[in-house]
Amino acid sequence: MAQTKFTIEDNVIKGEEKSIPVSSLCIGDIILKVFNDKPNHVSQIEVETGKQTTYGEMKETSVRCAMWLQKLGIKNDDVVAVCTPNQPMDYVPVIATLLVGAIYNPWHHEFTLKTARHLMNLIQPKVIFSCASAVNVLRDAARLEGVKVERIVVFEAQQCPGDGKPQILRLSDVLGGNDRPTESFRINESKSEDEVAMVMFSSGTTGLPKGVSYSIKAVKNLLNGLAVMPSSFTNLLWYSPLYWISGTFSLFQTTMCSKRRILHSTFEPEDTCRVIDEYKVEWLFLAPSMLAHLCKSRVLESHELDSLKFFLTGGSKVGKGFIEQINRYLPNVVFTQAYGMTESGGVLAVTTNHCTRIDSVGFINANTRMKIVDLESGRALGPKESGEICFKATNAMVGYYRNPKATREMMDDEGWYHTGDIGYYMDNGEIVIVDRLKEVMKYRGHQIAPSEIEEYLMSHNAVLEAAVVPIPHDFDIEIPMAFVQRVPGFKVSEEELVDFSAQLDDKKKLRGGVKFLNELPHTASGKINRKLLRDLAVASSA
Repeated sequence: MAQTKFTIEDNVIKGEEKSIPVSSLCIGDIILKVFNDKPNHVSQIEVETGKQTTYGEMKETSVRCAMWLQKLGIKNDDVVAVCTPNQPMDYVPVIATLLVGAIYNPWHHEFTLKTARHLMNLIQPKVIFSCASAVNVLRDAARLEGVKVERIVVFEAQQCPGDGKPQILRLSDVLGGNDRPTESFRINESKSEDEVAMVMFSSGTTGLPKGVSYSIKAVKNLLNGLAVMPSSFTNLLWYSPLYWISGTFSLFQTTMCSKRRILHSTFEPEDTCRVIDEYKVEWLFLAPSMLAHLCKSRVLESHELDSLKFFLTGGSKVGKGFIEQINRYLPNVVFTQAYGMTESGGVLAVTTNHCTRIDSVGFINANTRMKIVDLESGRALGPKESGEICFKATNAMVGYYRNPKATREMMDDEGWYHTGDIGYYMDNGEIVIVDRLKEVMKYRGHQIAPSEIEEYLMSHNAVLEAAVVPIPHDFDIEIPMAFVQRVPGFKVSEEELVDFSAQLDDKKKLRGGVKFLNELPHTASGKINRKLLRDLAVASSA
């Protein structure tokens, strides 16, 4: 991957300023133009059935859904939620919502009732498109919070909880219940470009998720940029649901760039490699936890994945050992780590072949500014000085949805977004992430980064995934404890891993012990649920 261009002035790293294509079209017209230009382009292939979907078919179903939303009276400031794992028709309500100018808001399909109630009260969606398994939780959350949801539309034709109740419909009924020709559809008049077009959710690793709002301008910038982005690959594979920013943005990429989505429902190392080979996948996104499973399963020893050109990961730190393994087994693949967050509205930094450190997240992206600030004084720090990473970016959020207090805590008076990540930059501008500010623990006055211990533990052949959390201690202040998932078929004891951790550094020895779990808990965003693990650690030490 080519070197990104940047300058460093007054300890602020400034990415190259690239012009973004300006369009007088609204979001809906931008999407319809792509569909109309290439109606026969195959945009999706379902692995399980082999069914192919063209741009023309995407337009037909999306417009029919948009016409139904208009008939229902959905307005520009109404929220339409989409709650589903990846499935063949998941794009329909996403595009339909953008066509009518309403606010698109993806939910995770496995939210607990507690989380669903919180988000129902926060978002107050008018319509929810849902998989069948989530309907009861959504309906109960709306009832308990007193939120009037006009309709819940179920994707699956054969599984519709609450059949006979007027507020619950099948998607097939929505699409088939209108005889008007799609040519008669008219896009709703656009709002101000500063108004909200999309609300994603923050990761929720330390508490309940917050709504991350993006303006119409930011979404237009994203779609217009994708439409003109050159690339040499066609077939894309990802497993991130729409709830993850990587899932929604990947769907936008296939929609705007004449790409083809290879839809495979579930990640499993051996089967995923088979799909890559069979469908000639050229672009692959895997979350770091999936990447770790891929490497630990050793399937790369027997699959060359000749079609693969670009392998992207992001969302949390990736261990050096896994990066080395990918580079060793896939030498002709461009392996890239992207650093960003939901609030940044895209990638802040990305690795390139000019990186000198395997553990860095690369160089700053275009149209982005970044600085590292001292935690106490707020002073912008120089190279190799560790502090909090702050950024400004063209497509960053406009704020947290209906939460001005949280917005003020995230953004300072000069418009800098404070990430909560600890890191530094090298003399050459390369950016290194140390850990989350809230995760760094103190042992006898020493600052300990859990991610360093986790990476070391995962270099052990028997460790599939690890999470390190602090336990309060009267004398030492905090001591590290690890939760570990073993690699199937491997055995390792608590004593072995405690001794193993001491080899890294005596200060980082797992004095709090090791607890083995069949599977580590994750948040809906796919990240380790550290709040739950901290509670378990404290309870186990009591």
